[in-house]
Amino acid sequence: MKKLVSVCSFLLGIAIAISVIFVVAASSSDVPADRVEPVFSINGNGETYGSITDLEPEEYPDLVAAIGVNGVEGYFRMNEAHPEDPKTPEEALAWQEELQANGGFYFCPLYDREGNVIGEMQIGPNSPSDGIAVE
Repeated sequence: MKKLVSVCSFLLGIAIAISVIFVVAASSSDVPADRVEPVFSINGNGETYGSITDLEPEEYPDLVAAIGVNGVEGYFRMNEAHPEDPKTPEEALAWQEELQANGGFYFCPLYDREGNVIGEMQIGPNSPSDGIAVE
C-alpha cells in the first residue's frame, strides 16, 4: 500500500509539472513585452495609412507611405506593388518583355491619404531608395 501511495504521488507530481509547463508555454508570446501595437490614422474610406518602418508585414497599414516618381509623396497599396505571378508561360514571357522594355522596373499607382491617385511609384532594381518613405 505504501508503494502504491508513493507511485501515485510521483505520477501526480509529474502531472502537475507538465500542466505548469503547458500553462507557461501557452501564455508566452513571440512578441516582446515592450513591443507597442502600431497605431495608424484612418481615412474617410476606413483605410489605415502610414509608414512601415520597423513593422512586421502583418502590421502594415492599408496605404503604405512612399515617395513616387518625381519625388511625389503619397501611399501605395501593397497588393498593387507586388503583381500576381504569371499563370502561363505566355504571361511570364509577356511580363519579362514588359520589364525589359521599361529598364527592369514597373509602376504602381501612388495615392493621397484618401485613396485618390496622385502619381505612380517606380518598382524594380532602378528604384530610388526603394521608394519607401520614412515618416
